[in-house]
Amino acid sequence: MVKQFINSIEGVEEAVENIPLVTILGTRSVSVENFLNIVEYGQETIRLKTKLGQIVIEGKGLFAKSMNQEEIVIKGKIENLSFIK
Repeated sequence: MVKQFINSIEGVEEAVENIPLVTILGTRSVSVENFLNIVEYGQETIRLKTKLGQIVIEGKGLFAKSMNQEEIVIKGKIENLSFIK
């Protein structure tokens, strides 16, 4: 069953190139891959521009723990995450 699934998704990476990938770890960490730039940066709101619109992370004590051209890792008390077209 797992092999069938893996075979069925081969090539998917190319099809979804530059589409944001959001990974949430509890309420303390969010990783966003494939973002274009930072629209807003503050301790209560971080807004990222992506190919599909904006990703808004809201909470308390937010900060970018790490960032490069492909990924940003946001830490703090995450209270809300939303997508805006």
